[in-house]
Amino acid sequence: HTQQCFRKKGSSSRDSCESLWLPSALMALSSRRDAPEPPDFSLLKRLARDQLIYLLEQLPGKKDLFIEADLMSPLDRIANVSTLKQHEVDKLYKLDNKPIVSLCDQLCFLIRPRIQTVKWIAEIVNVDKQAGRFRRYKIIFTPQKFCACETVLEEQGIYGDVSTDEWAFYLLPLDDDIISMELPEFFRDNFLEGDQRWVTTAARALHLLHSLYGPFSKAYGIGRCAKMTYETWRELVEEGEQKSQQPEIGSVFLVDRGPEPLFLWGLGTT
Repeated sequence: HTQQCFRKKGSSSRDSCESLWLPSALMALSSRRDAPEPPDFSLLKRLARDQLIYLLEQLPGKKDLFIEADLMSPLDRIANVSTLKQHEVDKLYKLDNKPIVSLCDQLCFLIRPRIQTVKWIAEIVNVDKQAGRFRRYKIIFTPQKFCACETVLEEQGIYGDVSTDEWAFYLLPLDDDIISMELPEFFRDNFLEGDQRWVTTAARALHLLHSLYGPFSKAYGIGRCAKMTYETWRELVEEGEQKSQQPEIGSVFLVDRGPEPLFLWGLGTT
């Protein structure tokens, strides 16, 4: 399981972000009187929760929610069961690629943009159509949807039968100084299979931090993927609205986890 993490200025970890270890020395340092006030990363949770609630309300009325297994734990940190039920989610199911038992007339699927999962949803819709059963279906992709998934919907003949949306859930605060992108496929897809689709996702995560907490003073990187992420992020910054804001994060370090030699290169100021 690979997590891509960002840590706040002044924080550290042992060898990788997977340990999610916060040394007591760091906590002591953060309590120093001359230490700067840390950014309020709880804002990331509130934004993610508000967006998810908005997407669920786009399917008004009682609905059953099917959640991909590796999204269960992150979702619980953002919106618990009681919150979901307040917005007309009747029953929750862990998505397991087996025939469903739901009797509800509205089905919502919260999934990663995975081809196999989309094919499973298509099978559910087609079985209902063959049985003459009418339901409303909504797929919420997170953190973003890819064209390949929509192509599968077209190939399976259900593109017009389902609505799709995107939950831009890029960053999950795990502790006061740890933020995880919760992308278990990033390392395999990017470094082993050469699929660079997640570079845009990482760039959007950077852009979210930049938008909420002000411009970074400097950015440094190690590796080709880090440079691609930086360049994609800079394009997003240049395309977006420029606003004056007091920076709350100092420097950003982007580090590849591939087998390439480690050379630190400066990306310049923002």
